Amino acid sequence: MEVVRETIADLRSRAARHSRMLRFGYRVHVIVRETEAAARMAADRLLSKLDDAAGAAIRAKSLDSQSVGVRRQAELREKAGNEGYIEDNLWVGIGRARSGCGAAIVGDPDQVLAKLRAYRTEGIEAFILSGYPHAAEADLFSRHVLSRLDHGPL
Repeated sequence: MEVVRETIADLRSRAARHSRMLRFGYRVHVIVRETEAAARMAADRLLSKLDDAAGAAIRAKSLDSQSVGVRRQAELREKAGNEGYIEDNLWVGIGRARSGCGAAIVGDPDQVLAKLRAYRTEGIEAFILSGYPHAAEADLFSRHVLSRLDHGPL
């Protein structure tokens, strides 16, 4: 969250020097369950059969494999503990199996909502949320979080 805060402040400052304003968005996966333990188990299950060499091959073949964002994701994975959490409820383990969006907000409904609100407080206005399998995670998110989140028309 500290890096998000610093990045947004830096970019706003740069834009202001050119009489411009920026808006910010965040692309992230979400794994929400009734309890944090259940959400963490769901995250673990996603990678339970992943061979690290196969994951590396998938990432290397991606068109964005050399982008700054993907390199930053790799740095975060290196800093994360064995369970893959870089900070409370932010899991970077998903990036072991894919390129691009390599983080997931993982937790119970209150934790996921708090994390999204924290990002909003820092200046994130738009979110692109996904999960695996997408339809199932979208359903869980809509049942547990969406109804409690201030959002635009769907």
